[in-house]
Amino acid sequence: MKPSSIRNLLFGLALVASGCRSASPDASAPDAGASAPRSSSSFANATPLPVLPFAPLAGDPARRALDAHSSLIARLSKDTVSPDDRDYLAFRRALAAGAPLWRRREMLAGEVIFGPLRSVDEAGGALSRLDAALVQTDPKAAREALDTLGAPLRLFVETSKTIAFSPSIVAQGLSTAAYDLGLLAAEANPGLPDGLPAVLADCLGTLDFIERGADILAASAAGKTAETLAAVTLQIAPLRKRLDDAVSPGVFEDRASFVLMTGKLGVALRRLATSAGLSVKLPYRPRVSATPNEIDEPVSAFTVPLRNVGDDALADAWVALGRALFFDKRLSTGGVRACATCHVPEKGLSDAVARPQSLDPSVKLRHTPTLLYGSLQAAYLWDGRVLTAERQALGVIHAKAEMGLSDDEIVRVLERADELRPLFAAVAAPKVTPDVVARALSAFQARAFVPTDADIDRFARGEEGALSSASRAGFDVFAGKGRCARCHVPPLFGGSRPRDFAVPIFAVLGVPTAPDATTIDPDLGRGSVTHRAADEHAFKTPTVRNVVRTAPYFHHGAYRTLEQVVDFYDRGGGRGLGLSVPNQDPDVRKLSLSVDEKRVLLEFMRVALVDATPPDKLVVKRLPVP
Repeated sequence: MKPSSIRNLLFGLALVASGCRSASPDASAPDAGASAPRSSSSFANATPLPVLPFAPLAGDPARRALDAHSSLIARLSKDTVSPDDRDYLAFRRALAAGAPLWRRREMLAGEVIFGPLRSVDEAGGALSRLDAALVQTDPKAAREALDTLGAPLRLFVETSKTIAFSPSIVAQGLSTAAYDLGLLAAEANPGLPDGLPAVLADCLGTLDFIERGADILAASAAGKTAETLAAVTLQIAPLRKRLDDAVSPGVFEDRASFVLMTGKLGVALRRLATSAGLSVKLPYRPRVSATPNEIDEPVSAFTVPLRNVGDDALADAWVALGRALFFDKRLSTGGVRACATCHVPEKGLSDAVARPQSLDPSVKLRHTPTLLYGSLQAAYLWDGRVLTAERQALGVIHAKAEMGLSDDEIVRVLERADELRPLFAAVAAPKVTPDVVARALSAFQARAFVPTDADIDRFARGEEGALSSASRAGFDVFAGKGRCARCHVPPLFGGSRPRDFAVPIFAVLGVPTAPDATTIDPDLGRGSVTHRAADEHAFKTPTVRNVVRTAPYFHHGAYRTLEQVVDFYDRGGGRGLGLSVPNQDPDVRKLSLSVDEKRVLLEFMRVALVDATPPDKLVVKRLPVP
């Protein structure tokens, strides 16, 4: 749909929402780029509506955004506007203050501004297009984006008068906003702006929503929340000071502690909701609890999520069966390899070679990815063509180049395995089937390969001394100048989007055949699955947790060291090497990292993201391998 069509549709919806007779703009309607509706419009004839308690949370940010919107349009008609322009930053801050209520599934206009809530493409909405246009100094594209943004903002102003946001919705929005504030500080949200000033504006706007929302929620609870509101205010103050202090010099330091503080803010907000008689969910349940009381879990962008493996009464039995199958070479043609042949516990659950040996000479396999934290991924394999751990396990067993057994062969081999019968019986499976095998392997990986005891995990649970000063400085580079967290998103530090970890991240980097090569690797990656030009040479973003244990790197294993990888990114990916990569990810660009910045970045990855328990110790018990 063209932007003009979207504008007309949304303007019509705004008129309907406000009680007008006509739902289409006429010759007297304001221009699409105008900042606010005319006072003489038919809005003025609508029946006055009572002010709803939470209406200001949705309506006031839209009004502020429209004021800045008007200023931006006036400025663009005479001059260019930069990404750190005062009006643009005010515009972003107002949008961020409204986003927690606007970005709801039933609010179509929110997608126009911010893009779809859950999209693999991550193209963003009109706001992302505006940011890109300002960065590229393209006034025409900037004006087109602003024209698109005007209608949904006017819609939010009008619908805020009629939509009764419940206290429960606001309370949940506050808890979620605290989590998202940490993601923003890590520069790990989809649709992020290009520069730090705009990122800080988004953070300040989110904090504006939290502060005002908490005040209104407390006021609606008729005096029951004075103590818990004071606790929220106490948590907000240092966060706001950190952001204000970062704005003037344009330097945002110790972001890790800021992320940790957002977890504490979330706790205070959930206590506020409870004191108001409301029930609020965590952003997600943590893999390792920091407290016995769920409401007090300091869930932040560093908190690893819990993944259930099924019926708790049978979970241990499924894990035991999966462990046995993981090391069983009978699951391959000729009994030559097991899952553990390529996913070697002593080698970081990878295999330390560029590419594993293919059982089919006509097929060239990709580098073996680690299984560490793999059960929490949003998609599997380098091209993301498999969406569940169960399908991934069966796919490898079926693939002739990897293990090469059909479903019938799987059943026949395992039905003859006398020592496995008690394990199959324990999971109450009526018979051996490929689906039972897949579920067991998935359960084992979900239980065994998510250790969650790295420095970053202990830090997330409240051990503030767990991260060294060098690691904190390294995270600042990882999140900021290095632009790493835009794809390697915490807490998994890979390609799975919080908060449900169901949206995978793919990126086109332009990786050459070798570090010193002048041609791009021919593997089309995701493009071979979708057959779209935009996806050619795109690969799923792997985790960098325990990355020091999982060399070599990239989909073809051609980079032997982390130094080589950092240098590749620092030079600007494939384009920076002089390769033709027309669809290279815009976040992959020349970084100009200093020697010290590279040093602390490597320190963060080599120390803070390495689990204390080595992978070979995660496999507690192995059955004899046939």
